[in-house]
Amino acid sequence: MVVFRLVLVALITGCAGPVKLSTVKESPELNWESDTFSSVNVPSVESIFYLSDDNKQKFLDYFHAPENQEVQGHKRLSNFIALFLNGFSYKGETYNADLASTEHAGNCLSLAILTKAYALLADLKIEYRRVNSAPMYAKKGGLITISSHVQTHVHAPKKQNIEKGHFYFSKIVIDYFPSGRGMLGDAVSFDDFISMYYQNLAAIELANKNYDKAYSLLTVAIERSPNNVETLNTLAVLYKKSGNVAKADSIYQYILNHTQGSVSALSNYVLLLKQQGRDNEARVYASRYSEIEDDNPYRWYNLANQAYSLQNYQQALDLFAKTSKMAPYLHESFFGQARAYFQLGDISKAKLAMKKAVELAYTPNEEKLYSAKLHTLKAYEQP
Repeated sequence: MVVFRLVLVALITGCAGPVKLSTVKESPELNWESDTFSSVNVPSVESIFYLSDDNKQKFLDYFHAPENQEVQGHKRLSNFIALFLNGFSYKGETYNADLASTEHAGNCLSLAILTKAYALLADLKIEYRRVNSAPMYAKKGGLITISSHVQTHVHAPKKQNIEKGHFYFSKIVIDYFPSGRGMLGDAVSFDDFISMYYQNLAAIELANKNYDKAYSLLTVAIERSPNNVETLNTLAVLYKKSGNVAKADSIYQYILNHTQGSVSALSNYVLLLKQQGRDNEARVYASRYSEIEDDNPYRWYNLANQAYSLQNYQQALDLFAKTSKMAPYLHESFFGQARAYFQLGDISKAKLAMKKAVELAYTPNEEKLYSAKLHTLKAYEQP
């Protein structure tokens, strides 16, 4: 599933500070609203899962077909989705269920929405789980969007063994964009799932500078899931882009002091502080990434690359190492460590990290690249 998370370039420096980024049980109410923007009409929550009679019937004909009745309901739904994906066009647009069904197109979030619509017709329970996999990046209007991935778990009706009094549960996992290197993350609530839809639409409007529409979409997202960190982060970006830096500042402060935090929100706030000339505060916050609870190694890998590009090689090394500890199969993080060690003058450790990258290379081209780099490193050995 594609879920967009808005980020800006993060400026990272290393300096200790007293700031504590942690979850606070008793959070003050966030004053996130503004009368600067005009309210415009946005899709209702009900419209997200709406299906026309024709699109409903296509699914129901398959689901209730006599030849499919021996297959459990949750597997029938999964089989229908598998058939539907033949010839499916993975466009970047976030469609509602009916449009995804009609156009046979959309992004992965559109497919998850369509699956939910079918599950409602079949009276099947579904849940969502986040999957931390290699992200996809897109840049538009000075903003970088990073996609994340969610699976749909479809549950079969529970069965009871009357003699023993036991209940049995079964489910099937639908992964719209499977990756052999993905790590299963946290569960995603239905309210957060809804907020993702509005956040996706808001990201597009924000990139196009349609600020009223973006604000209206984010309003629905926040009302549905008030403490969704990435939605709040997107709102802060909106305020910053529209010129209300003070409001953006207050939202970042709320995220970092009264939620579990966000790597993207912290990096955005550091950038805002730097742009305002508040360098001391920026250094303090930039040193607090270790306090953010984020189980996605790719976010840390992204930060490591940012630190490397700013020639903060020791911090880059620490972040690449953190990525490797979380996901020891990622060849990219060992390649990053090799580069950082080289810049720090430790050729021996650079070689060891590069050897590991060669071992973990996912494709022949990557293995060829890393082998060539390793050969170059050997030239630096003392005779």
